[in-house]
Amino acid sequence: MTDVAAIIREDRLLAIVRVDEPDDRIAELLAANGIRAVEISLASPGALPAISRWAQRYGEELAVGAGTVVSAADAGRAVAAGARFFVAPGYDEGVDAVARDAGVLYVPGAMTPTEVQRVLAAGWTLVKLFPAGRLGAGYVRDLLAPFPQVELLPTGGIDLDNAREFLAAGAVAVAVGSALVRPGIGEAELAHTAAAFRQVTSTNEGVETHAR
Repeated sequence: MTDVAAIIREDRLLAIVRVDEPDDRIAELLAANGIRAVEISLASPGALPAISRWAQRYGEELAVGAGTVVSAADAGRAVAAGARFFVAPGYDEGVDAVARDAGVLYVPGAMTPTEVQRVLAAGWTLVKLFPAGRLGAGYVRDLLAPFPQVELLPTGGIDLDNAREFLAAGAVAVAVGSALVRPGIGEAELAHTAAAFRQVTSTNEGVETHAR
C-alpha cells in the first residue's frame, strides 16, 4: 500500500473511529466504500484490540492508525498493536521520538500559529487543525498565509455540509468522526455516508489547489 501521508493527500479524507470492541463490519464497510485511512482513537476502550485486528485483517485495504496519542507510552502501545500512523491533539517530543524510531507517520495537532510553527520546526508538515468546526474554514486560509508549506488536516465538527468548504480554503484533507461513524450506525447508513464523503472529497470542483 502507498504510504499513509500519500493516501491522505490523494483521498483528502481520514476516518476517525471510536470503538468499544473491534467491529469488523465497520472496517469492511469503510474499505468497500472507498475509505483507505482510518484513525482509531485511543480514547475509546476497544482501540488497541481494534488496531491490532484491523491491521492484520485489512492492512492491504486500510491504513490503520492510532488517534489521541498524547504520550510516548501511548505511542509505544499503538506501534506494538500495528498502528501505521499517529494523530494527536497536540505536539509531544516523546511521541515524536517513538514515531521516528518506528518509522511511522506522526500528525501532531495545533491551533495557534505558534503551535503550527513548533510542529513545522520539528520536521512534520501534515498538521491536525483542531477544533476546526469552531474555528471555521477561513482560519485555514489565515494559517496558510504565513505557513504555505503546512498541510492542514481540519478535525472536529467536520461534516458533509462543510467538508468542501475546508478543502476549498486550502486544507490538504479533512478528518471526519461522528458525522461518518457513530455508535449504533446501521450498515446501509454507514455505506451511504462513506460513499457521500468520498464523492465530496474526490472531486476538484470548487476546490482550490494550494501551492506547497
